[in-house]
Amino acid sequence: MRAVVTGASSGIGKALCLEICSRFSGSRVLGVARREEPLKELSAKLGDCFDYVVADLSEPRGLDAVLRKAQASLGGVDLLVNNAGFGLYKGLLEHSDEELLSMAAVNFVAPISLTRKLLPLLHSGSVVVNVLTSGLHFLMLRLPAYGATKIALHYATEALRRELKPRGIRVVSVYPGVVDTEFHRRAGASPPSRVKPVKPERVAEAILEAVAKGRERVYIPWYTSLARVFGPLLPALY
Repeated sequence: MRAVVTGASSGIGKALCLEICSRFSGSRVLGVARREEPLKELSAKLGDCFDYVVADLSEPRGLDAVLRKAQASLGGVDLLVNNAGFGLYKGLLEHSDEELLSMAAVNFVAPISLTRKLLPLLHSGSVVVNVLTSGLHFLMLRLPAYGATKIALHYATEALRRELKPRGIRVVSVYPGVVDTEFHRRAGASPPSRVKPVKPERVAEAILEAVAKGRERVYIPWYTSLARVFGPLLPALY
């Protein structure tokens, strides 16, 4: 398997790189992140299975860097996982212009643009995975900008699935609940205490299972799928 995984320096992305290299002999994974040190550590651990590129996906040149590295390192792409993303615990009107633009670029624009740029390397049978959040089904009062960008990606992913189907490329939407990663700390707060977080390894396993079994949408844990129906009735969790 030849895979490109964004947000590979920690959390779901890191767990996914480890799982692919462990599960599929002869795989090659290209990890993408802004922080080089964690990528170096992952490379030392995974050896020939793993290569990386340091790139800021909020900028077009970062996306171009991923394309060049994928061409040189992989040649082709069987699996693209658009996992990179970030949020900030702020009200909409508390955000600076730069924060809003960067969040929209990383969480929404980059997955679509990167898929388009890598299209010549994708083939019939390839899979594109977009990591969203089950939180987009209800109002996240403390993470409204993050939720808005993920709703935009959710909408775009549905359209992307139809556009890529004639090419034989599948698209998988992944909707995690609260995950035990650095996300909330980096966003400026602790994870919601009322919700038990799932391990990133569990999400990584669910993603690969969905890819193997041809599933289009994955909610992890499964009960977060109830938010699709009852989301408007639920209290704000964060």
